[in-house]
Amino acid sequence: MSDLLAMEGVSKSFVGVPVLTDVSLTVVRGEVLGIVGENGAGKSTLMKVLAGIHRTDAGIIRLEGKTFEPGGPGDAIRAGIKVVHQELSLFPDRTVAENIFAGALPRTGFGTVRQGQLMRDARAVLARVGLNVAASAKLRTLSLAQRQLVEIGRALSQQARIIIMDEPTATLTGHEVEFLKGVIAGLKAEGVGIIFISHHLEEVFAICDRVAVMRDGRCVDIRPVGAWTEDAMVQVMVNRPIDKFFPKLDIAPGPVLIEVERLASDRRFHDVSFQVKAGEIYGLAGLVGAGRTEVLKTIFGALPLTAGMVRIAGQDHRPHSPRRSLAAGIVLTPEDRKAEGLVLPFSIRANIGMSTLGKLARFGVMSRRAMVQLADQSIRRLRIRTTSSAQEVRRLSGGNQQKVVLARAMSVTPRVFMLDEPTRGVDVGAKVEVYTLIGELAAAGAAILIVSSDLLELLGLCDRIGVMRAGRLVGEVDRSDFSQDRIMSLAAIG
Repeated sequence: MSDLLAMEGVSKSFVGVPVLTDVSLTVVRGEVLGIVGENGAGKSTLMKVLAGIHRTDAGIIRLEGKTFEPGGPGDAIRAGIKVVHQELSLFPDRTVAENIFAGALPRTGFGTVRQGQLMRDARAVLARVGLNVAASAKLRTLSLAQRQLVEIGRALSQQARIIIMDEPTATLTGHEVEFLKGVIAGLKAEGVGIIFISHHLEEVFAICDRVAVMRDGRCVDIRPVGAWTEDAMVQVMVNRPIDKFFPKLDIAPGPVLIEVERLASDRRFHDVSFQVKAGEIYGLAGLVGAGRTEVLKTIFGALPLTAGMVRIAGQDHRPHSPRRSLAAGIVLTPEDRKAEGLVLPFSIRANIGMSTLGKLARFGVMSRRAMVQLADQSIRRLRIRTTSSAQEVRRLSGGNQQKVVLARAMSVTPRVFMLDEPTRGVDVGAKVEVYTLIGELAAAGAAILIVSSDLLELLGLCDRIGVMRAGRLVGEVDRSDFSQDRIMSLAAIG
C-alpha cells in the first residue's frame, strides 16, 4: 500500500492563537485512520484544512505524491476528498434525492433534471447505507439519525479517493452502526482512504486500522489499533488517568417527583406510563423512531398531549407550553442542540441566561453583571473551553456547545431534568465530567430522565431503564437485571 495522503508539519492559527501545531500524518489506500481527542484538540480544524475550508499557515499536503493546496472546498471535492460533517450540511426543504446529488443532479441537454434517473440513483444510494425512506420525501420529515445516513450517502454517491467521517455515528442506532461498518469495509476494498473521527472508542477499535491521538492542536501519538488499549488511549487523549468512566453514586431515592400515566401524542406514541423519584436516574432506550424523544417533548409541552396525565410532585401538570413546564420545574435539553438548543450568533452568557431572564433583571432592566456572573460560574463548573463568556456560541466546539445547553438547563434549578442525547458530540474526557454532573444533580434531589442511543451510557448511569418500541413502552428493567441483550431484545421484538 502506498501513501494516498500525506500531511507534513501542518500548522494553523486564528487571530494569533495556535489551533494546529506541526501536525504530520499519512493515510494509505484502503486504510481507515482513526483520529481521536478531546473537543478543542484540533481534529475538526485539521479536517477543514484538508477539505479546503481553511488554508494552512505552514506545512505541506500531498495527494498521491503531488502537492495539494486547495483554494476552497470545490478544489477538495474535485480532488476526490469528501466530508461527512458532524453538523449536517443538508437542505431541509429539498427531497432526499436532491440532497444526495446536490451539485451533481442528472440533467438533460436542455438543463432540466432527469427525475426518473435521479430517483433510481438515489434509491441505490439509500440501499447502500441501509436507509428505508422514500427518495422523494422532503428531508425535514426525516429524523436526525436518518439525515445523518443521507449525509453519508451523499459522500458515497461521488467518486471519492478520501472520505472524512466526522462523528458519523453520533445519532445512529447499533443496527445502523453495524450497517455502516459494512459500507466502510466495502470502501476499503475499493482502495478508498477513510479518516474516521469519533468519540465512541469501541467503534474506533472495531473500524480503524491505525489511530492518531490529538491533544492541544498536536498529533501526540499514532499507533496501529492493536497497539492501543482503551485505557491507554484515554490517558493520552486527556493527559490524565481516568479510573472510572461512569462515576455512579449510591443515592437513596426520595418521593416520586414525576409521574406519567397513559401518556399519548397522536400518531407519535401511546399508553406510556412510568415514574421517576427524587435522586433517581431513569433511562429511555429504544431504536430510532420508537418515540423516545417525542415523549420528552410532550412532557415539556413542545408536542401536543392527546391523552394521559403528568404529575409533578403529586400535582397535576398540563404541559401546554415549554414556558409552563419551566415554571413547574421541568427542563429539557434537546437532541439537536443547533436547531433547538442554542442561538448560535449569541454569546455564551446570553444563551446560558436565556431561560432565567426574569431572575437576572433588576426593576425590569436586564442586569449585565448578574448575567456575566451566572455565565462565569457555569463556565467554571462545566469546564467550558472559551476565551470569555462574551464569545459567540457558534465558535465553540460541539462538546462545548453541549455544555452551554446543560448550563442553561441548570440555571433554571429545576426539579426534573430531561436530557435527550446529553453527550452527543462530546469527547471522552468531557463525557466523564457530564456523567459526574448528572450524578451530582441526582444526589441533590432532582429526578433525571435520559434518552440516549448509547446503550452502554444508559447501563452505566441509570437506576432503571424503560424500553420503547413502535411508540409504546414495552418493558422496564431494574439496575440489578441490566443486560444489553435483554434491553435490545425488548427494543427489537417487544
